[in-house]
Amino acid sequence: MKRSRQRKSSERVLFKSSRLIAIHVPNLKKAERFYSGVLGFKLIRKTGKHLVYKTGLLTLYVVRDNKVSPFIPSLGVKDWKKAKTYLTQNGCRILKVFPKDRAFYFKDPFGIVIDVTSTAR
Repeated sequence: MKRSRQRKSSERVLFKSSRLIAIHVPNLKKAERFYSGVLGFKLIRKTGKHLVYKTGLLTLYVVRDNKVSPFIPSLGVKDWKKAKTYLTQNGCRILKVFPKDRAFYFKDPFGIVIDVTSTAR
């Protein structure tokens, strides 16, 4: 029986915390009423898929999704594809990829979902 080894990448990737967080909700209209109306956050972008708010120190992404999810922290990297490969090689599971946004969600060894976004412009 062959033993499978976790293949570790020797080429490290630099991850930095960012001021972005995301939540997922099933109803953007209801979310907009709450986050704009009740909490008074400044809506800076609105699409059919998400709302983006300036909340002070953080930028909040409210993403339309069938499942509700709690706050998802975000990390920035220069090369998001390289980061995705690196995390996969080190045992992390990629949950969702957002190619247009140059971003993805992954699950760490403890089951925590984290967002990775490209800082390159």
